[in-house]
Amino acid sequence: MASMKNYFRLLAEDKQHDATSGLLQALLSIASWGYGLGVRIFRGLYENKILARKRLPYPVISVGNLTWGGTGKTPFVEYLARKIGTHRRVPLVLTRGYSHDEALELQNHLPAAIIGVGEDRAKVAARVQEEKRHVDIAILDDGLQHQKLARDVDIIVINCLNPFGNGQLIPRGSLREPLSVLNRAAIIVLTHVNLVSPEELKTLKAKIATLAPQAQLVETVMEVLFLYRAKTKVRVAIEKMAGRRVSTFAAVGTPRSFQLVLQRFQLKTVRNFEFLDHHEYTKEELLKVKEVAKSAGAEEIITTEKDFYRSRELISETLNPLVLAARLKVVSGDEILTDRLFRLLGVKN
Repeated sequence: MASMKNYFRLLAEDKQHDATSGLLQALLSIASWGYGLGVRIFRGLYENKILARKRLPYPVISVGNLTWGGTGKTPFVEYLARKIGTHRRVPLVLTRGYSHDEALELQNHLPAAIIGVGEDRAKVAARVQEEKRHVDIAILDDGLQHQKLARDVDIIVINCLNPFGNGQLIPRGSLREPLSVLNRAAIIVLTHVNLVSPEELKTLKAKIATLAPQAQLVETVMEVLFLYRAKTKVRVAIEKMAGRRVSTFAAVGTPRSFQLVLQRFQLKTVRNFEFLDHHEYTKEELLKVKEVAKSAGAEEIITTEKDFYRSRELISETLNPLVLAARLKVVSGDEILTDRLFRLLGVKN
């Protein structure tokens, strides 16, 4: 099943070339047309008030992404929640939650926030309200496709390394929404701006300005905090790893960004294992990683914190790798977010 999913992912990324790929891509293009029609009709039902959106008793910020996985959406949600906390306000993070460990990671990173997990975010918010827990504002994680809840601000996160995929809707491409949806965003957050050239960033900004002239831009990077050992949690300064040969494994949307971050600190990645986003590891897969890394002369194996939280015990016992702890950092446009939050929270500047 995993290999079949990987095959179709490569087709969607225009990286699969075999005897049947041309025919399959043509069929997927037809399916994409149907998907796009369905998305437009569904969104139109809510925007034309044929279907009613549920309004929560506090402001809602929607954070979403155009493409599947790997945009940096969750790190931005964490950043936003921490920023709200600095103003002594309580955020409710409404997330679908692909696994218990993913929700646990959010709670560990955001101890002052309330994490509400469930596909129906309105019901989750109602449950929090029934528990008499105080909430000042909600962050709707993955909110672009979740039309049931009314929102006060739409924020769309775009990964500079792969902003629009091949420009086609799923299943032929990786776009979850037509590019025209950018016109509904009040704020567009660009992630990994330091991993592309100034020319690439300038070109991307120009395209966004055409698609969403009303949107304000915020630029961000992933700031490396430290590495830590899976079993003991003992921290290791990443600067001390310069020149070391390492292998990596990751099941995130854009594993290349993880590898590039390590390479910027002069780590030599000699073997990288890439799995589908949200992949559940097996012991056999991890043992294979260990075997191949050793044969490649790797001195350490490194994974992402997202991967570690997904299978903590299995990864610790099988590999005991180093885990990369990183945090999103805004390098341009923080005043845009501050101003918007102040207005929503009623905080005086």
